[in-house]
Amino acid sequence: MAEKITIVDLTKELLLHIEGEKTKNHTIPWDILRNVGDKLQSLIITLAKYSLEEDDVTTLDNFTLEFTGFYDGSATPAFALNTQPTPTLYNADDKIKQNLNADFSKVMYLVDKGNFQQIADTYNTQAISNDVLTKVFDFTNAAGTAPVQIVKRKTKGKGYTKVFNIRKLSKYNYDNLCIDKKEPKFITKTPEQTAVGKVILKQGKSGKVSKKVSEIYMENDVVLSLKMDYILTLNNKYELNSPIYFQFYQEGKGIVIENEQFDLFAAGKTLEQAKQDLNNQFDHTYQRLNQLKDGQLSDRLVAIKKSYNFIVKKVIKA
Repeated sequence: MAEKITIVDLTKELLLHIEGEKTKNHTIPWDILRNVGDKLQSLIITLAKYSLEEDDVTTLDNFTLEFTGFYDGSATPAFALNTQPTPTLYNADDKIKQNLNADFSKVMYLVDKGNFQQIADTYNTQAISNDVLTKVFDFTNAAGTAPVQIVKRKTKGKGYTKVFNIRKLSKYNYDNLCIDKKEPKFITKTPEQTAVGKVILKQGKSGKVSKKVSEIYMENDVVLSLKMDYILTLNNKYELNSPIYFQFYQEGKGIVIENEQFDLFAAGKTLEQAKQDLNNQFDHTYQRLNQLKDGQLSDRLVAIKKSYNFIVKKVIKA
């Protein structure tokens, strides 16, 4: 039977007990506290980013940490997630925080066991695995030689109990786990690739038009543009004052479409599926932003709301 993992609720309190010679008087040198806090923050933001599920929309600023003081005057700083998060369009933060609590607790459980290989195996791409391992390496070594534990308050009386030991990920193991994908020195077979070409039309003296390829962009490098003259969903059709241009590109076996100005990011197995996801996100975002007053939105979301209201000429019920 698998061992049950204790869940650390980051929304309430995260206690770090830092031991060692420099903290024996129940004080912590500022450089150690700052470094531990910075590296912990970076780890949590990274885990939050990869805790998002399909269609989740949020701002990662909602997962920044606040320093809430010292526990019982000891060398045990307390942290908690942002207590004044920015309202988000899909109200998904509670679910994301549950996922983040579970992911953070699992990573700390594996750190306690010294099972860094399993942390690497948790993620399905090398880039994500390397990113998480880098943040784990930085955090576990943030206090230098000082031992660190995640602890919790005792339910009765004073004092605390250990939840997880923060075992240090050594540089040797980190280098072995973070494998950089390098190009092979010898290529025995050239893989098939598609490409996009830039074609120039030339008309000769005889009036005959000829085509000449001036530039070629390989599949891995190309980013294409998509022009949308209107937005159509099952419920609404949005007539626009002017077309909106989106970038789209292939990622893995799917298609990604995005536009930073309108805070839109859509994906699908095919371009048509990605466009359908894009239309639905545009519809939901427009409706949600206009349900909220400007005072309930961050400055960034107010600017996005203005962009939507400027570009939409008319909304017609389908």
